Amino acid sequence: MALRNIFLTGIRGKCKKFGSGIYSNYAPAPRFIENNKFKHNECKTEKKLNYLEDPDTFGTLSGKFKNQSNDDIIDEGDLKEEKYLQNLPLPSQKLTIRQYADLIKQYLTHKRLKEALNVLEIRMLKEDRVKPENYIYNILIGACADVGYTKKAFRLYNDMKRRALIPTGDTYTCLFEACINSPWPEDGLKNAKHLRDHMIEKGIEPNITNYNVMIKAFGRCGDLKTAFKIVDEMISKKIKIRVHTFNHLLHACIADKENGLRYALLVWRKMLTMKEKPNIYSFNLMLKCVKDCNLGSKDDIQSLIKSIQDQTLLCSNKVKRLQIASRETNENTSNSGVDLEKIANFQAYDPLTHGVRDETNYNCIPSKDVHKGVTVLENPNSNLITILPKEFQTTQSDQRTIPNLLSNVLKLNQVLSLQEVHTLQDKFAIIGGQDDFLREMEANAVKPDIKTFTQMLPLIEETREAETKIMDAMKTLNIKPDIDFLNMVIKKRCIRMDYDGAFLIKEFIDNENKSCDKRFRRRKSLKPNIMTYGVLALACKTKENAEKLLNEMKEKHLKVNIEILGALLRHGTVRMKFGYVLFIMDVVKQEKLRPNEVFLKHLEAFHDKCVNNIKHHHQIENSDKNFTLACKNFLNKYKIWLKDVHITEIETEHPWKQFMEPQPETVQRQHFEIKEPKKFYKRNRKYIRYTAKV
Repeated sequence: MALRNIFLTGIRGKCKKFGSGIYSNYAPAPRFIENNKFKHNECKTEKKLNYLEDPDTFGTLSGKFKNQSNDDIIDEGDLKEEKYLQNLPLPSQKLTIRQYADLIKQYLTHKRLKEALNVLEIRMLKEDRVKPENYIYNILIGACADVGYTKKAFRLYNDMKRRALIPTGDTYTCLFEACINSPWPEDGLKNAKHLRDHMIEKGIEPNITNYNVMIKAFGRCGDLKTAFKIVDEMISKKIKIRVHTFNHLLHACIADKENGLRYALLVWRKMLTMKEKPNIYSFNLMLKCVKDCNLGSKDDIQSLIKSIQDQTLLCSNKVKRLQIASRETNENTSNSGVDLEKIANFQAYDPLTHGVRDETNYNCIPSKDVHKGVTVLENPNSNLITILPKEFQTTQSDQRTIPNLLSNVLKLNQVLSLQEVHTLQDKFAIIGGQDDFLREMEANAVKPDIKTFTQMLPLIEETREAETKIMDAMKTLNIKPDIDFLNMVIKKRCIRMDYDGAFLIKEFIDNENKSCDKRFRRRKSLKPNIMTYGVLALACKTKENAEKLLNEMKEKHLKVNIEILGALLRHGTVRMKFGYVLFIMDVVKQEKLRPNEVFLKHLEAFHDKCVNNIKHHHQIENSDKNFTLACKNFLNKYKIWLKDVHITEIETEHPWKQFMEPQPETVQRQHFEIKEPKKFYKRNRKYIRYTAKV
């Protein structure tokens, strides 16, 4: 061992002396020296020798690629990850979940969906690196559902699951709402089926709200059969069917335009059979169903009447009545101290029928002879007596003259024949018409609102007297018409060419604004909007009326659109007023508006009339030369106008494009300011020396 150490020491000495290799004076350098360079402070032993051609040695060719640049080897993902780890956000930069939610709600209040989504996707996840919670996702999924952005709503749902966040009942409710509001019912139905199958597969038990929105989703998307199956599923699980479920079933019936009204009436009768009291939404949905849906053929109406009769008969068999053998027994019972009011309130009357269901004649005994607040109905053909409380008494004025299929009391024996129903007025008469419909709401202790009369307005007769009558009914019920209701009245009168009546509504709006107190004008005044001037444009027959309308819009700081100008142009083209038509064309050029298909269609029709007139002018000797010159003048100006406005092919915009980019500012949209939430810092407390109080 000592000899070996002496030998190695000698080798080290020669290495230091010669410096070019171990055997530089005797033989060429061996091949185990790497790259013909000797590494100082390192001794190669047998265990450390590396042979370049050794088959058990790998990675010896790396020296050939030393000249390659290091930039090509560095991975972009590694750089991105390194940058992500180095640029950590400051703790003071982060907000609480509640503050992020307030920011999102501010954007959603002003209908800025893209900016609200950026709060989650950019600020929270990329900049502040805050893990979101279910609450944030539910808000955004609900916002996407309201506008029908179905694809984004389900993307947020999938991202929510990837982050190990458990969806709640509100999440599924918003997803079904997204299917309801989808621009394509087929796509909405596909997503709704997939979501329902997913809930069944994962064993997720829906709550009552989930069931209701599922009924509405499948009905709106055209699968009414599945909607009724879901109701059967609720009954099998012993879930009580309340009025809200029936309202969602009415929503589903509205989707069927051919037989929706027939299904809605059957749902209504079932609701009364199950002793569920309809609310304001039930009545409003029935009005919408009358407007949008049909009743079916004559056979369908006959089957409907038969179904209602069967339900009425079944319900009448379940009604318990108080039977008294004779008038003497009744008197003895009253003398024995029995509280008749308690008996009447127990099961002596059917609270759904407001009285007796059959059509027999009853004699009314005054309530003062029996008990205060109680009415006794006696059948002269039998010993049966029915006791009714005061709130269900009916007078001669309240008796209906025509059958109302919404009422509990049906006088179907007065129906002599059946015929098909097509007009809105006839369909409205089936549920009672204006007077009987409002009386039915009063019988159910439901007060109508402005939406009730707005839905009722298209169903009444097309006369000024009927419109005045419905406005008087609103005044009686202390319901003030809003600007949307009055816009509909103006439009109805313009469609039937009652232009003077349309301007009378405009005067009514101005008078209401003047009569309001200045202190409450902002709250009570009727402010005309862009829709008001749009329907008033239908009544502008002359150029002077059009100029007055456009000037008033400028004073109100409302930007004119191509739809309003198209309504004005139609009057000029129909009446062949060249000055009116050229004036509207100049306004389009000045406002730099893009003509739509309807606007160009009116101009092309007017162009063809002028061309035909010039042709007939050469064939007829006594034709109007001034009119022909006006036609030629219009044709020349029309060619120049087409070049100036740069008409291009109008492409239909994708319904989701507006949510994929920030919305631009317009004249009519008010500017808003987002309030950044305050960040909480610890207050710096100054040191105050303690001094004893003397």
